[in-house]
Amino acid sequence: MTLLLQRWQSDPDDRQAASHLAAAVYAQLRQLAASRLRHEPHTVSTPTDLVHELWLRLKPSALRTDSRAHFFKLASLSLRHLLVDRARERLAAKRGGGVECVSLRWASNDASFTDPRLLDLDAALDRLRQQHARHADVVQLRCFAGLALDEIGEVLDISLATVKRDWTFATAWLADAMREEA
Repeated sequence: MTLLLQRWQSDPDDRQAASHLAAAVYAQLRQLAASRLRHEPHTVSTPTDLVHELWLRLKPSALRTDSRAHFFKLASLSLRHLLVDRARERLAAKRGGGVECVSLRWASNDASFTDPRLLDLDAALDRLRQQHARHADVVQLRCFAGLALDEIGEVLDISLATVKRDWTFATAWLADAMREEA
């Protein structure tokens, strides 16, 4: 996959390189999209739609990645932005004043991009990234890419114990940030 990424990055117009890379990552990206849409009763999107839109947002020249792990980290970030953008579109007219606390369990399991709490979580996650980037990566990979803790450790090249500590810290930090915002 590293060779496919490098080939695509060196020549973004090479359709064959893009096609080979897409074939290599499509199943996993579709699985991530399906896990995000599982709790979306009102959406007309399919995992395929989400993956195709995600793929269109990935720009080879901007990736600057040379590993599978880094590619999926960037893909999870793009997926997060895609879902947040959709939430903003759907909630533009519905945004109300009722504030509700959000937990990361909700974000990783039942989050709907029709839920206004997703926008609040996105803002808090951006603030977390400014102070604790790796912790924000753990949350992003867990909540938006649907990765298990051991998979996160592999992607970020850190131990499972460190992932667990980062997850615990990040959940507490984000809970505090969300309470302060409320």
